[in-house]
Amino acid sequence: MRIELISTGDEVITGSIDDTNASFLSRELIAAGLQVNRRHTTGDNLEELMALFTEVAARKAVVIVTGGLGPTNDDLTTEAAARVAQVPLELNEQWLERMRLWFAQRGRTMAQSNIKQAMLPQGALFVNNPVGTACGFVLKINAAIFIFAPGVPRELKAMWDLSLKELVLSFTQDHVPRTHLIRLFLMGIGESNLAERLAALKLPAGITIGDRAIYPLIELKVIGHDASDSDLIATLNQIMTLVAPFYVCKESYSLLEILNAQDIKLAPCNAVDGLCRGWFLIHLQELCTNFITCTVLNTDTTLLPPAEQALGHQLLAQIPPRNEISLLPVHFATPDATLSAALSELPPDWHYYLLQFNLDFTEHEQAHNLSGQLLFGFKESIYQSGAYTRNRDFLAYLCTIEIYKALVRENFIIPEDCALKALAVHDSRSH
Repeated sequence: MRIELISTGDEVITGSIDDTNASFLSRELIAAGLQVNRRHTTGDNLEELMALFTEVAARKAVVIVTGGLGPTNDDLTTEAAARVAQVPLELNEQWLERMRLWFAQRGRTMAQSNIKQAMLPQGALFVNNPVGTACGFVLKINAAIFIFAPGVPRELKAMWDLSLKELVLSFTQDHVPRTHLIRLFLMGIGESNLAERLAALKLPAGITIGDRAIYPLIELKVIGHDASDSDLIATLNQIMTLVAPFYVCKESYSLLEILNAQDIKLAPCNAVDGLCRGWFLIHLQELCTNFITCTVLNTDTTLLPPAEQALGHQLLAQIPPRNEISLLPVHFATPDATLSAALSELPPDWHYYLLQFNLDFTEHEQAHNLSGQLLFGFKESIYQSGAYTRNRDFLAYLCTIEIYKALVRENFIIPEDCALKALAVHDSRSH
């Protein structure tokens, strides 16, 4: 058995509005272990609707149709379904009374045209709409089971949560192979190099992998379609071994949501962006939404006269060292033996930048402190380089993710063509 989606409406097929319903249903279905096989879009034309319903009804499928259930002349979905099923329309008294109550509660008079919304194909199963005047219905047409729902996104989502999801699961149980989608988010590796790393994998039957670039990340998708759990777990373990230096997180990219889920909360921070023209401060909001001070410094010594450089150092000296996050070039950082030793081990013609953090935070309401110094090296200067893969935004993103990795106690990311040295990391959590 297949799963197909049909979106109806002239405004959808002409692009006047985006088809968010199909995207919503596809995401919800894959989360429930069901993969959509095909998506269709058609306008408000009776002949086109009937032709599409006839085509899809020839396949053994569960078909979700959205749109065209309103009271106006161009709402033709119900009529098209009845004609293809070769059954008459009948008045559903239950929904008619529900509509009259809906209008009365709002002090409005129901128009005669709304009665059309209570006319359902004979034999259809009525589906309640808790927030609107267009009910849904289920109708078997030839080999397919059609589920009809309104096109208003708010109404569709309410009906999905109330009943449609359970209907789909019951109709597909033991008939549609279950699909599992695992999403891994990576950073610091190009798509071609990732493909080379994964080329040697021998994927079991029913498992596929794919990726898409969402700069500066890559989303790697592992899809198991009617695959065994053991095969899926084994494949995922192999992939994680290959991509470990670039692994950020999985399932959903929202660092703040992940921290909240682990009950990790940062105290208000003092943030200094001395390299990325404010991009670092923007990305830090993925970790913390509460700042005491936010400072952007120009630290390019090729542009700054000595007097302005001195002002920058004076400003840095005034920022409280507690709950501080700073990103600076090494020539602006306070020199010490550890930093000098690290630089002596790295290529002398590269360009180096220092991320420092000293953070108070709570985990499960227990107070902790995390501090560290990470030294980054790039072949090209962040000041002059306009290279797409190694620009200021990339460095800002990378430093934000490295702090996140320290907070969740995972290995740091080491991008290709980047030198990384952890000069010092201290975590008060005993484990």
